[in-house]
Amino acid sequence: DAAPAVPELTVGDATANEADRFMWFTVKLGMASNRPVSVSYRTRESTPVSARKNQDFLQYDFGSLTFRPGETSKRFWVYLFNDNHDEDAETFEVVLSSPTGGARIADGVGVGTIVNSDPMPAAWLARFGRTVAEQALDGIAGRIAAPRAAGMQGAIAGQALNLDPGSRSGAANGNASIAGVEGAGPLALSGLDAPAARFGAGGFGHDAHGFGQGFAQSRTMTGLEALLGSSFTATGETDATGGSLAFWGRAAQSSFDGREGAFSLDGETTTAMLGADYARGNWLVGLALMQSSGEGGYADRSAGPRPASQTCPEDADESLCNGAVREGDGKVEASLTAAVPYAAIQASERIRLWGAAGHGTGEVTLKPEMGGSLKSDISWTMAAAGARGDVIAPPKEGSGPALALTTDALWARTSSEKTHDLAASDSDVTRLRLGLEGSYRVALDGGGHLTPKVEIGARHDGGDAETGTGLEAGGGVAWVDPALGLSLDLSGRTLIAHGSDDLEDRGFAASLAFDPNPATRRGPSLTLSQQIGGRAEGGLDALFATDPLADRTGGGNTDSRWQAEAAWGFPAFSSRFTDSPHVGLGLATGARDYSVGWRLTPEANANAPDLSFGVKATRRESDAAAAEHIVGFELRARW
Repeated sequence: DAAPAVPELTVGDATANEADRFMWFTVKLGMASNRPVSVSYRTRESTPVSARKNQDFLQYDFGSLTFRPGETSKRFWVYLFNDNHDEDAETFEVVLSSPTGGARIADGVGVGTIVNSDPMPAAWLARFGRTVAEQALDGIAGRIAAPRAAGMQGAIAGQALNLDPGSRSGAANGNASIAGVEGAGPLALSGLDAPAARFGAGGFGHDAHGFGQGFAQSRTMTGLEALLGSSFTATGETDATGGSLAFWGRAAQSSFDGREGAFSLDGETTTAMLGADYARGNWLVGLALMQSSGEGGYADRSAGPRPASQTCPEDADESLCNGAVREGDGKVEASLTAAVPYAAIQASERIRLWGAAGHGTGEVTLKPEMGGSLKSDISWTMAAAGARGDVIAPPKEGSGPALALTTDALWARTSSEKTHDLAASDSDVTRLRLGLEGSYRVALDGGGHLTPKVEIGARHDGGDAETGTGLEAGGGVAWVDPALGLSLDLSGRTLIAHGSDDLEDRGFAASLAFDPNPATRRGPSLTLSQQIGGRAEGGLDALFATDPLADRTGGGNTDSRWQAEAAWGFPAFSSRFTDSPHVGLGLATGARDYSVGWRLTPEANANAPDLSFGVKATRRESDAAAAEHIVGFELRARW
């Protein structure tokens, strides 16, 4: 007689997308049995390209299936973790064991293949690479626009210093001259070409008339913030060929964030730059070396949490596998070392063309909240070109129009290499900007003038990060009457349109100064200024700055902030110096500043040492915190 047939058990292979969260395996019984048949199963890592247990798939140490009489097919599922990491196809195995009911295992190993196209690290690297490129571009643009006068210029903790021995105006009024900020050259457009003012941490600033520390901006600074607000430029004397060599350095810090549906990410990038450039005739060539580091996080609010145990119930109710750790969340770190050569040419008396290209390498590290660490080498490439200048030069005297233009285009690519855990990635970003500033100077009797101005800026972002188009307009009027010793400046700005329809940003500012003797700074002087909403000046800057528009919105903020400072200048030390006691008041929503101070400055045309001294005491009151008392000293010498 023939031997009785034995039911054979087999398990098939399976494939699923990581985002599907479940992979189903089918176990078949070769023939129906007249009694129950059971079999155990478990999961295990495979070779050579293996998914990781409890990170890519849920480890099952024991599970079982039972075929009732007459059944020949059963299914079970394995939970997949959606970790947001872009990986090549990975595999794991399910293994059958311990059959009962007279069955035997014919094919007891099934291969599960996980495929995905998750956003990390490409999504984060796109924004990191864009931020580094923008930081490099702003630094280089400032260098190209900076004057080439021999000497040193810089800023300490955001306080701009003009160390040009040929200029005494900054020291004379007891404050740093904005002329010392890199990029504040004759082509500067309302701060567009003054990145040093944006790179600072915001702890110190100047109002429209340079009256020392700004009330709305002042705050406690850390050592890192002070360093980020510092920069220097050292320009040598003209050599025998008519050229000059300059060395410069600065630090920058910018933040970014992004969102793609339920997936979100953020980061902060810090870059230190050291450079040198040589200018002769109409040409300038240079090289900037950069060291950048970034850190941030990512999260996916659509991802379910990790199962609390390694064995889930046999039904497919995902809610029964809830745990405390979010599988799609994590931290990310990156470092980059790059070199960026740049060049500029004065194409005509009014227009300057420039270009830059750079390349760098580094590393990115993903740290999932579930544990572990994923690393990959990265490369970064950027190219940029632009033009800036006066289409219509401002009149040196009398009345007349002026029109200035600036435009640039930027492309950057950040790539990560393939590793055992991560797939290779490429991320491209582009940016195109255009800004115009027009004004008309009307000469008045007595040497005064009235100058209305209009600004407009446009920007388009494309590629693999945030995209959109923004349009912004600003304007104002400046009036100066030397005979009366008065000057008035009114400015306003509003965001007309942006790719984010709910994004609003607008501001208004006014300042009035009275100084009947500006040449000597003797006698009384008074400055009043008020600001409402967001930024009011530099309409172009709001679209051209490196920090995201979303971080600068003032659309719903109608808070009013205003400052006042009164001073009286007396002759001192045989009229070689001016002795100026002063008092100040600053008011904002829920906060007040009261200050009193004294400064001693040399007369510009007197035979006096170029030495100034100042002291200022401030009481800062806030509805949300205890009062603060601050005393500051300043001593400056030039030679």
